[in-house]
Amino acid sequence: MTVPPPDLGRAPIPEPGPAPGLAGANGHPYGGALVFHSDIPVPSDLVWILVAGSDARPGQDIRHQRSDSLHLLAVNPRTMQGTVVGFPRDSWVEIPGHGTGKINTALAIGGPQLMAETVRHLTGLPVDYYVLTGFAGLPDIVDELGGVDVYVDRRMNDSASGARFEPGWHHFNGGETLAFSRDRHDVPNGDFTRSENQGKVILAALAKMRAEVSDEGGLSSWINVLVRHVDLDMGMGDLMRLGALARRLAPESLNNIVLPGKVGTAGGQSVVFLGDAAAQVFLDLRPDAVLGNAGPEVTTTTSTTEEPTTTTSTTALFP
Repeated sequence: MTVPPPDLGRAPIPEPGPAPGLAGANGHPYGGALVFHSDIPVPSDLVWILVAGSDARPGQDIRHQRSDSLHLLAVNPRTMQGTVVGFPRDSWVEIPGHGTGKINTALAIGGPQLMAETVRHLTGLPVDYYVLTGFAGLPDIVDELGGVDVYVDRRMNDSASGARFEPGWHHFNGGETLAFSRDRHDVPNGDFTRSENQGKVILAALAKMRAEVSDEGGLSSWINVLVRHVDLDMGMGDLMRLGALARRLAPESLNNIVLPGKVGTAGGQSVVFLGDAAAQVFLDLRPDAVLGNAGPEVTTTTSTTEEPTTTTSTTALFP
């Protein structure tokens, strides 16, 4: 299935001219996956994880601010495929028990539980777990893991977010990752492109894990970094099982999409209306977590020796 681009109702932003002081490309794509040895059983049923970034500043409660980054990670362990679904932060939706509003306000109104319930109500899809971080948490995670390599497909020069990058592969530290993930002013489709770029960071982290983690000790180290900087609703047992599953996923087997919608106004503010195309995405994902037809089932044992692959790359269906 091909997801159509959003109807923004405005001309695309032109490519900016040369600008001084932009960071040049200094990164590279990740190599093949390391051989991975693990006896941790992975889930056999579809997995649905809501990943949210709160706009809480240092000192604020991340559980009760707006969720300006919102993605549903849908994974099919039987085929080792999945989808990263980005929700435009201004999506005009029904917030259960609170009327209609922007989807990013559900977290501020009722915390992570209402945020998850709003996504369930909108999509008709499960939300098994949530992972929530904030302005301080994301940079700390990236820095403690030693940075992440992300491909920047066009020049960024945005003073609001601090994203100032030439095109190419970049080895981002935490602050640069946050800046890249926040830029919506000089990208082609505003918040839609920003959400897509956030999905790229998720896939880049997955590629990094495959290139660096070879056993359960390495997996535990990654998980310990995560739990220091996020709020989540799962125990260590679930984290290890989900981590073992993530380590087996190839980034190219996950589609990175942003829900299409039309920009308009409601309640005196700019909003995004999600229409039939977004509803079709939800229907398509429901049986197998995959856009289009899922691939054949693969055999996953609890003790895995995984041969290195030749490439790991990120892919996106939007725009």
